[in-house]
Formats: sequence, structure tokens, C-alpha cells
Amino acid sequence: MADAGVSMVLNRLAPLIEKKVREEVNLLLNADQEAQSLAVKLKKIHEVLADAERKGVADPRVKSWLEKLQEIAYDIDDALDEWEVENIRQKIEEDANNSHHDEPISSDDIDSWEKKVCAFLQSVCLCFKQTLHRRTIALDIKGIHERLDSIAQENENEFNFIPNQGPDSNKDFKRIITTSYVNVSEIYGRDDDKETLVSKLLPENTSRDGVQTISIVGVGGLGKTTLAQLVFNDVSVKNQFQLNIWVCVSDPFDEVKIAGAILEDIDRNSSSLTQPQALLQSIENSISGKKFLLVLDDVWEKDESKWKSLRACLKNGFPGSRILVTTRNDIVAKAVGTTYMHQLKSLSHSYCWSLLSQIAFQDRAETECEMLKEIGLEIAKKCKGLPLAAKTIGGLLRFKASPQEWQDVSREMWGSEEARKDLFPLLTLSYNELHPRVKRCFSYCAIFPKDTTIDVDELIRIWMAQGFLFLSGNTLSEMEQIGRNYFDDLAMRSFFQDFEKNEAGNNLIIRCKMHDIIHDFAQFLTKNECLIVERVDRGPQVVTCQNTRHLTILEPKDDTNLGPFAIWQAEQLRSCFCSNNCIPPNLFSHLKRVRLLSLSACNLREIPKEIGNLIQVRYLDLSRNIHMKDLPETIYDLYYLQTLNIAYCISLSGLPSHGINKLINLRHLVNFWTSPSGFKFSEGLQNLTCLRTLNEFNASASGNQLGWLKGLNQLGGTLTIRLQGDFDELEAKKADLANKKSIRSLMLEAWAARTQAVEALQPHRNLPILVYKGRHLPNWIMSLTNLRELRLRGIEAENADSLPPLGKLPLLENLVLISWRMKRGGHDLLRINTTAVASSTSTSIFPRLKVLEICMCDFWEEWEDINEEQQNNANISIFPCLKMLELRDCHELKALPHRLLHKASSSSLQILEINWCNNRYNKETGQDWTQLSHIPRVELRK
Repeated sequence: MADAGVSMVLNRLAPLIEKKVREEVNLLLNADQEAQSLAVKLKKIHEVLADAERKGVADPRVKSWLEKLQEIAYDIDDALDEWEVENIRQKIEEDANNSHHDEPISSDDIDSWEKKVCAFLQSVCLCFKQTLHRRTIALDIKGIHERLDSIAQENENEFNFIPNQGPDSNKDFKRIITTSYVNVSEIYGRDDDKETLVSKLLPENTSRDGVQTISIVGVGGLGKTTLAQLVFNDVSVKNQFQLNIWVCVSDPFDEVKIAGAILEDIDRNSSSLTQPQALLQSIENSISGKKFLLVLDDVWEKDESKWKSLRACLKNGFPGSRILVTTRNDIVAKAVGTTYMHQLKSLSHSYCWSLLSQIAFQDRAETECEMLKEIGLEIAKKCKGLPLAAKTIGGLLRFKASPQEWQDVSREMWGSEEARKDLFPLLTLSYNELHPRVKRCFSYCAIFPKDTTIDVDELIRIWMAQGFLFLSGNTLSEMEQIGRNYFDDLAMRSFFQDFEKNEAGNNLIIRCKMHDIIHDFAQFLTKNECLIVERVDRGPQVVTCQNTRHLTILEPKDDTNLGPFAIWQAEQLRSCFCSNNCIPPNLFSHLKRVRLLSLSACNLREIPKEIGNLIQVRYLDLSRNIHMKDLPETIYDLYYLQTLNIAYCISLSGLPSHGINKLINLRHLVNFWTSPSGFKFSEGLQNLTCLRTLNEFNASASGNQLGWLKGLNQLGGTLTIRLQGDFDELEAKKADLANKKSIRSLMLEAWAARTQAVEALQPHRNLPILVYKGRHLPNWIMSLTNLRELRLRGIEAENADSLPPLGKLPLLENLVLISWRMKRGGHDLLRINTTAVASSTSTSIFPRLKVLEICMCDFWEEWEDINEEQQNNANISIFPCLKMLELRDCHELKALPHRLLHKASSSSLQILEINWCNNRYNKETGQDWTQLSHIPRVELRK
């Protein structure tokens, strides 16, 4: 963590060291040599941080040293914040004085630290009185020098950390060298996994499949090695292969050692070979024409090029030969050439209990076991499916006799030295593989309560607010993508789990959780930085935050009358999460350096104007305060603000009328379900060219102008535009939706808009998701050839001929039609060309559609069927991928298109759901039930 903090500070200090800036620094600070000396000391310390952070996991003294260094990094970072915000404030005031009105400020004016520092120092020369209330940089540097000298001296006297080892060196952590031997009686819950893997190792026909690689992938402690041992020792597996070889690969990767171990397992007399070429040649000769099983256990090397030589010498094994790999990392599995990846899951609670009780109840009387069983079952649940956790805690409980001692273990599950000794080194191995900045992102997640569902986009914005995604150069536009890359790295290494993906969009992970043991590890790493406090109802409660940087205040588990609550020494807090009325009194006066402030669902009716004093805030969450009607104008003094979340503030009428152009760093304005009927923005919104998120925009002739969207071409994600009133074509063109190429989901609500205005709102051609509500369907829909999901509501048409040929959209997977006003709609909607029927040309209608929903079409009487010739024509493909058809509240529809359904269901249709049903489709008595009986699942509801 200190590594990431020092790296960030070095990046921010760099412009102060530049020659052309040093002259300006001297005008105020006379600190040329001081600044250079500070940078040299920081760089020297930075060189040993990789070694220090590895040792800090196990050594409390080193951990304390790192915490002191992190405090220094925080202080430098905070000082730089204060100077920059003063620079921005002076720039805004100067522009206002010169122009006497709000002047748009480009983010380019402050796009580099060099410009920021120079501009600030120049303004200080003109207005030196304004600097009296701030700390001077010279004093800061002097104090920091003294602290850094102490840190460096402590290293030389006590630690002597080794420089330049890098994150890949883990030699301080002793890895267990595994073997193929296993006690089968101690393995629980892996029968299905074993059966699956054995079937992959012993396929029925292996004459053509060559040498295949199978990987077992999962988090540390899940039992990958144990499962590999179980499979390796299976009698049917052993009898299938002529050579059975087990090699513990571990880390660092050493091709010579791996090759030597393979050869030694094959031929005990070959250990004298030491040259890579001779070893590989000997392996190739030894396995040529023989059917072998090679287990490579605990693999970490993800560089595919390092595996090429070893894979090449194994390719001459007899067809059906197998390589079985265990690893924590999907990328490693791909690097070794995996053909089947087996993702190992957690054990059930019952299996964890069986494993734990077998160890904990050894040599105990039956009555004693019965007395302790209830507590033990709860402890087994806390093992969260990890066999290693069950074994570790079982071993700890074995020597504890009383229920009270077992309760103590349950309460402090991973606080004990015994538990950390076995589990945390396994997690440390994965942790040390991370880049320092990714380490910081992971450890910060300790601030979330256990079992929290984490919104990934929100998490990335939080990381960004803390400065973890800081990039050198003019690359601000990439911060969100860098954050996504960091998250993907952590997810791939199993630091997150329980993924929920955006299947309708780009299949990104949108929500996740952390395993409890992973969370405990993160809390262990940030013990003094992150604090989670639960409100209590037993008298006054005071929380001291002297060494805390990140604070979460939780509501009580029970709905109780809370006593007085206060926080002390909170000036150093950089994160403060409050929710559900858990707000300490005078909160805004306590927070001096906070970068993230979350006041979600706190029943706020107003925000005090003092919020403008929180000048370092980057992330402000005011969501779900349903009674809040206004925001103070001082919110525009938060020049650093990157994210403002006002979602579900249903009473909030709008943003303050003047000054929005000062939010030059605002990137995400989260405002869905915020006064949906008429939320008001203000003139100047068009100048927020950094804006990436704007969920809803209600346009009206007398309020929000479509033209305000013109320059916001960085907008992405989901955007809803409601046209409230009549708009002409010229005004609609000003929105310039075609140039907002990052929008993935667009909803247009245009009930009263002119057709020409709707046509002028054409989005970019690669839009994946469109929701359109209006009477007239725009012609540009057919140009959206990348559409995956389309929802149409309220379309008025005499028949399907007046609609565009939606069946020709090549990638459409989900189609929802709601309240379309037509009496007769049939296969003309499919646009089956009569020429195609008579020719040999293949025609595919809705080639990728998987789900079709038709709802609330009250006037729809007839769904015209295809004819017999079209049904039997092999050149016509209709709904070839359709899996689900749902009809809801179409009460006037007399019959279903049986031939069409039969043609669609012949290859794919699995589910038909109808929530209206006359007797003709009754399963017992209906005359037309047989027309539906070929569909695997039919649900008919009246």
C-alpha cells in the first residue's frame, strides 16, 4: 500500500523538480534544493518498498514502518491538493472579475501539474496576502524531510530492505512442495469434480485428440491440489497411462528445474543432466510413443512464451496423453495451452462441517461433541466453503474444550495467529503478484462490510476519488478503463466472486462480492487505516479516528433507539461512509481532508452550505434522500468533484442555477430517478466536457435545452432523454447524439415530438441497446446494425407493413413490443421475400433473436401465420435461435401462428409463456393443445 502511495506522490511532485518550474518555486519558497532532495529520498525509499511490503504481511514492526511512510505520502498528497484548489479558485475568480459573468473553463487550462504549479505561483506573486492562511510548502518540505530521515534511518538500523526485487519475487514465503500422495478418507465433497475430471482424462475416443491440457482453477485454500491428487491416484486413471508424473512447479518459474523434475520422475538415473536443451531432448525421447499423465501443480507463470519449449517436447506423447494443471489464475491456464478449464467451487456448509468436526472432535466423548455441535455448525458456515479454512479452524478447536472457548473462536474467526499462519500466506502469494496500485485498490475494499454487493462502476469511481488510478501524462480520459483493468485483474485472481454480468450489453461484470476470508485478509492489511463502526443503543458512543483514514458507520442490526453518537479526531479521514441516519453531529466541521463522502439514505432534508469547505471531495453520494428538495450553491465550490450521485432523490427539483461551469472535473452525474418529471439543470452544463455519466435528461422548451448536450461527447453508459413538449428538427440536431459513441444504452421518450425531431435524434450506428417510447418509429432504427436489444412502446401502425423490417437486424437478441396499436400483424413483419421462396437463396429472419416479448397489445386480433410452403422451405430460416416467446395481456388475439411456432421450435424454442388463454389451448380439453405440445415448456395462465 505504501508503494502505491509513494508512487502517486512522486508522480505529483515531478513537475516541481523540473528546471523551468524551479525558478517559479524559488520566488515563493526558496526551496529548489529542498524539493530535489525530497524527491531523491522518496525514490530511494521507493526502491525497497517491494521487499518491505512482502515482509510487512508477517512482521508487525515492518508493517508499522510502512504505515508511517504511508502517513507521509498522505500528507504530501493533501498539501498538493490544497495548493491546486487555490490555483483553480484564483483562476475562476480572475475570469469572473474580467468578464463579469460565468466564463467556461476548459480542463485543458489545468491539464498538467506543470501548468497548475506555474499558474499558482504566478498568482501568489500578485496576491501574496491570499497565502497567509495556508501552510507554506517550505515548512511542509522541512517537516517531511525530518520524518523521511527518521524512516530511512530506521530501515538502515533495523531492516535493511533489499532494493529492486520487484513484485514477482516471493522468496520470503516458503511454499509447500506438494506430492501425489493423499489420504482419501480426509476428502469431502469432491466426488462430482473428480468424476468430471476423470471423464476428461479418459475420453472414449482418444485416437485423434493428441496431448490435451486440463486445468483446475480456483482461489487459494479451495483444494485444487487435493483434487488433483484424488484424480491422479484413481485406479482407472493410473491404469490408463504408461507414465504417471507429478511435478510441483510453484514460483519463480524455472524451466530447468521443471524439466529436471519431469525427467527424474520418468528415469531416476537422468538427474545428472543440467542443460535445458539436453533435458528437453531427453524428455521428448522418454515419452515418445507413450501415453502419459503429467500433473503440474501450483503453476503461476503467465508468460506463454516461457511454456513453448516445454510444450513442444511433450507433443510426441501417444494420443490421449494428458497434462493436468492446478492454478489460481485463468490467464495462467490459458498460457499453458488449456483445452478444458475446471473452475473449482466452494464446498457446501455440510461438507465443511464434516471436515471440521472430524478434526475438532477427535478423541472427544460423544456427550461433549453434542454440546459443542451447535456452535461448531456456525463456525463451519464462516469457513465459506474453503476446505483449508475448515481444516485450520478444526485444528484450532481441537484443543479448546469449553463452549465459551469455541464462542471466542467464532467471534474472532481470523484474528488468531494460528488461523493467519495457515491461511494468510496462501493469500499473500496471490497478493504479491499484484502491481502496487492494484494492491492498493484491493486493500481499500476492507472498508465495505462483509457480504456487501459491490457495484463495479461505483467501485471504480471510488478508487478514482482516492487517487489510485492516477496516470502520468494527459490520459485522464482513460481512468475508468484503467480501473476496469484493475478490477478484472483482481477478479481473475479470485479476489472477488459471485459475479453478476451485463448479459444484454457487453457481458461485463457489473456486481460482485468478496469472500469473507478474502475480506478478512484485506482488513488485516489495512488494520489501522480502515474502520467499520456499528451504531449501538446502549448510551453515548464516541469513535476516535486518530489513525483512521477510511471510516464506515453502519446502522444497528435491530431497529432501536440510538444513543448520542460522535466522532473525534476525524480531520485525517479520506473516506466517510454514512447511511440510514447514521450521521455524526457537526460532521462537516470535522472533515478536513475527506475525498469521499457518502450520505446515502440518511433522510436528509437539506445539505448545509458548509459542504463547500470540503475542498478535496472527489466523490459525493447524496442518493436516496427522498425528502431533499434543494442543494446549496456552495456545492459548486467542490472543484475536484468527479462523481455526484443524486439518484432516487425524488423531491430534488434541480441543481443550483448558477456556477455549474466551475465543476470542471465532474465526470459522473448519477441522476436516475431524480425528480423524473422535471429535474432542472442550469446553463453551463454544456461546458462540463469531462462528463462521462448523465443518466437522465428531461428536455423542454422553457427548461433544459437539447443544445446543452452538444459538447458532452464523452457521455457513455446509459442515457435517457425525455422530450417534454414540442421540439423542432433544428433544436433536436443540437443534441448531436451521433457523436456520443460511448453510449451503450439509449432510451428516447418522445410522445409529443414531431417526426422530424425524432429523426434528428439519430444515435451512433454501433448502439447495442435502444428503448423507444413514442407513436412514430424512426427510420434510422434499421441503420443500428449492432443492436442487441430493442424495446418499443406505444407505436401506432395500421399493420406490420408500416413498420421497418426488424427481422433484418443481424445481431438482435432481445425484442420487446409493448402497446403497439394494430389489429392485424402477421408474417409481413418478418418480410419474407416471395422471390426467396421460389429461389435457392437462403433467407434468415431474426437470425439471432433469443427472446421475443409482446405485451399489452389490446387491439391485436390476428397474428397471421406463414403458409405451408414457407414452413417447408428449407431456404427460409425464421427465428433459428429463439428460445423464449412471451405474450402478456394480448386479450383479443384469437389464435397463435402454429406453423410459425413449429418452424421456430424445430431447432430452438424452449419456452412459451402466455398469460391469457382460452379453452382451445387447455391441456386436457383444448382442441389446439397438440399444436403446442412439441414445445418443451408451455405455461398458460388466465
